[in-house]
Amino acid sequence: MKHSVQITIVAIASLFFATACSVTSSPRSTAKQFYKSIEKGDFDKALSYTTLSEEADAEIYHAIMQKVNASIQEKGGIKSIEILREEGDEDDLEHITIVTQINFKNGTSQEEYCDLIQRDGKWAVDVDLDSK
Repeated sequence: MKHSVQITIVAIASLFFATACSVTSSPRSTAKQFYKSIEKGDFDKALSYTTLSEEADAEIYHAIMQKVNASIQEKGGIKSIEILREEGDEDDLEHITIVTQINFKNGTSQEEYCDLIQRDGKWAVDVDLDSK
């Protein structure tokens, strides 16, 4: 009896862990967490949601994120992030664009397009600093 209770606890814990991992690796949650990290000024965490390496590009991207953070703060911060739609090619399941509407606390909103790539089962914001 004691052995079956332990197995049940391990099975439930494994289920919660698997569910938590799948939630954090969805394109929608990755996009939302990326924007929230920038709002909070946690640029290292925001960077961890991207395809950038933490080498030379990180310094440039931190500067960009600081400007975006300042813009968000001028609008009172983020009130909510709505996912408007997902755009992608049915033949390419590793690339997707998440279209969001970021609603700010001052009553304004802004539509954003967030390109994501799936690598090794994890979604990441696709950043190409050369095209910016």
